[in-house]
Amino acid sequence: MPSWCGESAAWPVSSFVLAAFLFLMGKIAYLQLYKGRELAAAAVQERTIRLPVGNFLRGAVLDRMGRTLLDSRICYGVAVFPALLTPSGHSEPALAGDRSGAAAVVCGELFSILPPKYRTPEMVNIFQRALQQGAPFFLPGTVEQEEAAPISRSNIPGVYAVPLVQRYGPNSLARHLVGTVGGSVLSGEVEHGLSGIEAAYDEELAPPETVLNLVALVDGKLKPIPGRDLCISGERGSAVKGKDVVLTLDRRVQEVVERVMDERVVKGAVAVVDVRSGEILAAASRPGYDQKTLVGDQFDRCFSLQHPGSVFKIVVAAAALAEGVVRPEELFHCKGEYSFEQGGGISCWKQDGHGNLSFREAFACSCNPVFVEVALRLGRQKLEYYSRLLGLEERIAGYPPGDWRGGEVRIGSFPGDLGNAALGQDGVRIAPVNLAALAATVARGGVYIRPSLVKGIGDSKGGEFQAIEGPPARRVLPQAVAGELQRMMELAVNSGTGSEASLPGIGCAGKTGSAETGKVDRQGRPIVDAWFVGYAPVDVPQVAVAVFVEGGGSGGNCAARIFREIIDALHRV
Repeated sequence: MPSWCGESAAWPVSSFVLAAFLFLMGKIAYLQLYKGRELAAAAVQERTIRLPVGNFLRGAVLDRMGRTLLDSRICYGVAVFPALLTPSGHSEPALAGDRSGAAAVVCGELFSILPPKYRTPEMVNIFQRALQQGAPFFLPGTVEQEEAAPISRSNIPGVYAVPLVQRYGPNSLARHLVGTVGGSVLSGEVEHGLSGIEAAYDEELAPPETVLNLVALVDGKLKPIPGRDLCISGERGSAVKGKDVVLTLDRRVQEVVERVMDERVVKGAVAVVDVRSGEILAAASRPGYDQKTLVGDQFDRCFSLQHPGSVFKIVVAAAALAEGVVRPEELFHCKGEYSFEQGGGISCWKQDGHGNLSFREAFACSCNPVFVEVALRLGRQKLEYYSRLLGLEERIAGYPPGDWRGGEVRIGSFPGDLGNAALGQDGVRIAPVNLAALAATVARGGVYIRPSLVKGIGDSKGGEFQAIEGPPARRVLPQAVAGELQRMMELAVNSGTGSEASLPGIGCAGKTGSAETGKVDRQGRPIVDAWFVGYAPVDVPQVAVAVFVEGGGSGGNCAARIFREIIDALHRV
């Protein structure tokens, strides 16, 4: 009995211990399985100090081969964490009450190694005011790598040189087309597109999260944990980069075009189109501008509508030959002016006239009276129809956004209106990029391919990539008509107004243009825009090029030479 009673008395104690053990195990399991992540995050939160920064991981703008057009490079922001400031010779961060004294010491140490632009009373005041607020902050502006090195070597606790991305470098290309971004990542603002591709594809280029956090890991005494530098995290975990936009541009072709323009063109544009695919290989405008400061001329002349001058005679010739209102060998007589029955007239650029010449020769010599007569035979409606048929008013596939069109041909109802339109003046305005596409249409035998600019979105180097297919090709001119246009454009270069575009050994074809602007210079002389539109080589055409020089004068003297230099340089690449 006693022994049984003893066992009976011990039972409630062991049951209590077992119940408590099971309760604790359940509690631990609950905390680990259900609350583990939340508690771990809270623990980490208590051991971190965060500095928000705008997400600078914006997608890139690349050429057709995945090469950057931005020339992005690393710059550094100077980040200060007041809670971690420790003057040299001290092993512990300053307490809140002592922080002003420590800050003064650190301020002296830091500003002695900063670049001269920071060593001003204004910058010191900014630094001290920010310290008083206690939250981590960036000093205004950024520093270069060689300027950041002394900051990193100083090992001042609480002061960091943070690598950031400077989006545009000095060798960035296609600046007008690529465009610019706004926003200050140092102020916590994500970059957003303001113009060009940056604005048109802002949603794709922008990173998924607008804000990143620079995180300093500290112990219970707010000392940085040894060996743990600042890390970057998004609000939802790892920082994710925006998508890349891959253009049809070829960086090598773009470099050639911009190099020639920097040497020869003050104001103007050049567009280069791949004859086989219709893709735009280069698009450049001058004057240039700085994408970081926006200083300069941001107007993109490559996609702006301009009077094309006698380049438009390609359209007049194409329509007239296709409609059968003129034959290539038909003879005309140019006496230096075309006189309208209603009165008035249009002069030829050759004051005493060309005399007797065929239509083919009139094209090569760019004879105004002959083309006025042929345009009157053709009529306004037919000329407008063929302008649309040849794609002069169509959009570029992929850019620009909105209701932009590549041209506008709206001819008045009077004979004089049609005569001026035939010479690419009143009622006719076309963008250089669409005139390059016109030359490509002739080069490929009368088949039109709508020019395209964007190949796709995403990772061009093996990752997820969303290709953007261009519209299908369509025949717009009979093969015989296109063949005659090719011969006319070759003749214009070999023995006509485009002789300055001639390049022995390669062979070029094209058409000159000189467009009156109605303006005069300081000496009272008329300001005339220069054009040359053509393709090369003539045997197997590869590229079509439109050259526009604002105020360049004669297309045969100015634009044709630039065309030749570009073709020659591309041939050597």
